[in-house]
Amino acid sequence: MIKLLLVPAIVLAVVFSLRSRASLRGQARRKILAVLTVVAGVLAVLFPGILQALADFVGVDRGTDLLLYMLAVVIIYLVGSTSVRFREQEARLVRLSREVALTETEARLIARGQPPGRP
Repeated sequence: MIKLLLVPAIVLAVVFSLRSRASLRGQARRKILAVLTVVAGVLAVLFPGILQALADFVGVDRGTDLLLYMLAVVIIYLVGSTSVRFREQEARLVRLSREVALTETEARLIARGQPPGRP
């Protein structure tokens, strides 16, 4: 049964992590995932029997193995999410750099007495 749960979980983690970071839905999803991860971690530490019972239910031998599987899915999500965030930041930086370069060029042209429309 664990395979039937892990494969879709990994696919969903990749799909959700590669979506845009700017949407409010994406921000809410990340916050909910963070809270759920913390709550699950605290519960696993305080009540290891629950983790073992859940592991038995899904067909995993040990609760620690189930915890490892769940953490792997979370890490896959975080790696994809971080990759998207870096790409978006890089695109913003490129746009900003181009705007600064154009503004500086325009300022130099004005300082030389040339109209900005002509080099």
